[in-house]
Amino acid sequence: MSAIIAMEYVLKEDTKSGNLLTLTEFAFVMVQSIPGRLESKATSGIGFRPLCMPLMSHLKHAALWVSMSVLANYVFQFNISVPIHTLFRSCNVIASVFLGWLMFGQRYSKKQLACVFVITFGIFLGSIGDAKKFFGCTDCGGRPGNATAAVATAEDDSAFLRWSFGIALLVFVQMLQGFLGHTQAYLYKQHADCGPRGALAEEFLFTSHVVSWLPFLFLWEDIVTASRSAMTSPPLHPMLPIPGRIVWLCINNLCQLVCIKGVFRLSANYSPLTVNITLSVRKFLSVMVSIAWFGNPWTHLHSMATVAIFGGVFGYSQCAAPPPIENAKDPKKSQ
Repeated sequence: MSAIIAMEYVLKEDTKSGNLLTLTEFAFVMVQSIPGRLESKATSGIGFRPLCMPLMSHLKHAALWVSMSVLANYVFQFNISVPIHTLFRSCNVIASVFLGWLMFGQRYSKKQLACVFVITFGIFLGSIGDAKKFFGCTDCGGRPGNATAAVATAEDDSAFLRWSFGIALLVFVQMLQGFLGHTQAYLYKQHADCGPRGALAEEFLFTSHVVSWLPFLFLWEDIVTASRSAMTSPPLHPMLPIPGRIVWLCINNLCQLVCIKGVFRLSANYSPLTVNITLSVRKFLSVMVSIAWFGNPWTHLHSMATVAIFGGVFGYSQCAAPPPIENAKDPKKSQ
């Protein structure tokens, strides 16, 4: 949740810094993971420890994880605010349930499905509350103050179209994340004899961040532009002669390191639906932090969304445990 504050400080000054944020996060996590992958060798001194799992499994996992992570930050270029980005991504439970039922042989009780529906409704309310700002609504729920306030200008139409594309891209990211969660569960089960799940999670973390450098070859110009802009940003304090945006980037990287390590270990030990429910709570609390810290707009629709999301999550926590991962189908067969 602390990373949201640092990330929003960067994006408020430059909305096109999403790729720079992603690259620095990936680089920081990868460098930090290298010492844990080294071992002493009798013939060549120090070298990288062999992978426990097959390379193809790592490539499958990395392709899904990198695609999801890059696109998730790229959407900031389409009028997507940090609160709505975090709020929308907190509904990954929907994709998890849908894909789990459709492709991975997971079955859910009526109570679980009811809770998912309530969470979905809450996310919908939050999205509508954010969309109203493109129609000249001053209170995002009341009547417009005058006739002109209800009419979108050409610029408003363009902004709304960009926002709509950003929302569509977020939906695609959610489907990727849902598929990734079930794929992780299957891979951990398939390679259970390769070592403890915590060690396998660290291995997935390292290889995913190594592969993550590939897509940035095509985004390098955008990253260089954002980097130059960050280097020219004013310092946070005269006593600290470092560009302010660089400071926030570093703080974001530290917080993201703790976050991503926790998420990988969580996914190694719990079912995809339970992981997504847990992350939904964290992400929605991050929205609350963002709104309180930066004074972002908060409407009665957001309040209703809060009740629906937390109510749905609480209801899910009272349901019976989801079917064990061992009952999941082989994704190759389901395709």
